[in-house]
Amino acid sequence: MCTLSVIPTTLGMRVAFNRDERRDRLPAFPPSTYKLARRRAVYPVDPVGGGTWIGVNDRGIVAAVLNRTPGFALPAPGGARSRALIVPAVLSTDDFEAAVSAAARIDPTQYARFRLIVLRGRRAVVFMSDGRRLSSAAADVTRPLLLTSSSLGDDVVAGPRARLFRALMETQWSRWPTAQQDFHDHQWPLRPEISVRMERADARTVSRTVIDVIGDDIRLSYEPVLDSAVNQAA
Repeated sequence: MCTLSVIPTTLGMRVAFNRDERRDRLPAFPPSTYKLARRRAVYPVDPVGGGTWIGVNDRGIVAAVLNRTPGFALPAPGGARSRALIVPAVLSTDDFEAAVSAAARIDPTQYARFRLIVLRGRRAVVFMSDGRRLSSAAADVTRPLLLTSSSLGDDVVAGPRARLFRALMETQWSRWPTAQQDFHDHQWPLRPEISVRMERADARTVSRTVIDVIGDDIRLSYEPVLDSAVNQAA
């Protein structure tokens, strides 16, 4: 239950991530710097899983994980390890190739279904797990990129959110940062449950993380998202 977008900027990239969670889940700890093997990384922490859903290390490598929920009823394969442990393992590496190799070595049977994106500069790879097998594909981050999921079924939200994303990104590249912010703030008044900033009885968007990487300048910002923000029509 999350939405991630990536936009290239003049000298780097910006990654934004809306985290959606059940209302009864404990709130996350705000971002801190952690020592991982030979690297330092910044990320918020999920108190349940003990890891994180997104972070960036001191080499400018970004990793983020989203759940996968197919639109058909199947038992969820995979082990009991928290998916929150995946991102710190990837961020402990020294360069993009090592990060991708670490991701490729993940045993998908140890985790419930997920998608993982690993980025640095204009390079990105998306890994997909069905709980049994792990596949991967290079992603084009020379243009705006979107990944999204929902416990209602990924197919339920993917179409509407992707159409909104494309519509907002049909502007000059210099306005992509503003369009990206508008996208992650967006809520359809009559369909909050499928919105990017989603709300429903049992779950809602709880936080937004934004990572800017411009050369050696690496910044992560994090903010909780309150209920009942101002609705925006498409």
